[in-house]
Amino acid sequence: MSKLRIYSSDSEPATRWCWNNPIREKGQWRRYVVNKPRRLVRAWCCNKLRWAQNCVVQVYYDQVPHWCRAGKGCKKP
Repeated sequence: MSKLRIYSSDSEPATRWCWNNPIREKGQWRRYVVNKPRRLVRAWCCNKLRWAQNCVVQVYYDQVPHWCRAGKGCKKP
């Protein structure tokens, strides 16, 4: 029986976040992404354009969704 594994990292600010390759050993492949604070990104929780400074990023192995920061943007948990 195989187990389902979901590779993800902790939430990080959308203005500067690290994209690791979870398949390889830690630290072998790392890319930093830097966004301007007023860059518009699409938030997955409300499907609206928000400033990067008001969002956080959750990095998965196959996608990078942006979410509204707590207290900023939409009121969804």
